[in-house]
Amino acid sequence: MHSSPASVDAGPLVPPWRHSYDLPVAGGSTIHVREWGDPSGPLVIWHHGTPSSSASIPGGWDAARDSGIRLCSFDRPGYARSLRRPGRVVADAGHWATAIADHLGVERFVSVGTSGGGPFAAAAAALHPDRVSALGIIVGIAPGEDGFDPATDMVEATVGEIAAARAGEERLRAFIDDLGSVDDALDEWLARYPESDVEVSSRPEVKTEEDLEQQEWGLQGIDGWVDDELALFQHGWGLRAAQIVAPTELLFGDADVFVPPSHARQWSRLIPHARLTWVPGGGHYLRDHETPLLRRLAGLA
Repeated sequence: MHSSPASVDAGPLVPPWRHSYDLPVAGGSTIHVREWGDPSGPLVIWHHGTPSSSASIPGGWDAARDSGIRLCSFDRPGYARSLRRPGRVVADAGHWATAIADHLGVERFVSVGTSGGGPFAAAAAALHPDRVSALGIIVGIAPGEDGFDPATDMVEATVGEIAAARAGEERLRAFIDDLGSVDDALDEWLARYPESDVEVSSRPEVKTEEDLEQQEWGLQGIDGWVDDELALFQHGWGLRAAQIVAPTELLFGDADVFVPPSHARQWSRLIPHARLTWVPGGGHYLRDHETPLLRRLAGLA
């Protein structure tokens, strides 16, 4: 296991969040929140990927500050510093997002998520239309509605992961354990990077940010990863995409092997008013396109 939380925060990889805290939420649990950027800017609540942590934010560590955005990221239960909440569902994330906004005294906010976090961002928009001013889904897993199977076009390893999640927690834990340690469990996926993802992930600043993210997400082992997969593929989401009425932007790469283009098309079918942006040759890591997306959603561009 990597460094303890205290040594992580004290080391050279400390990102420029303004402050962080544990926020009580419904059900008697807490989530760990980090605030970034301009405290007077429009609020964006960020839902990280699977597996990941609140140290990973769109556009990189300086993007929120440079864009005049007030961004809050948080560890979903089971990741990093948010204690596990077994049985959580996708819909719960909508309530966590509004709890953050309530804590800050903000009525309306933008909800954005990436990859496995896309559905959790969508939950806020679907369940709290009076609170969410805009929704952004970046390479997000699409819902299994209207006959769509989320395993469609996925690589073999992901198909196996989804099948294990559908079979239940015991089978899923065994599947993830078979991938190796927390440190190398993602190697099967990382080996399939398209050229664009290789380029982005080789940047020094990206490596620095991912070093901390990877230290953090597994501080509680694989609980967060397991609970995300069960929420996405075994439990019902607790929402329907048709409930989403907020202005919505979808950002996808047409060379993504992690969340393939069929998911973008499914979101487009379910949310007809959404604007879909394809990145030609883009993979799963669309870093250069995330900050412009945030600015549009926040009304700053």
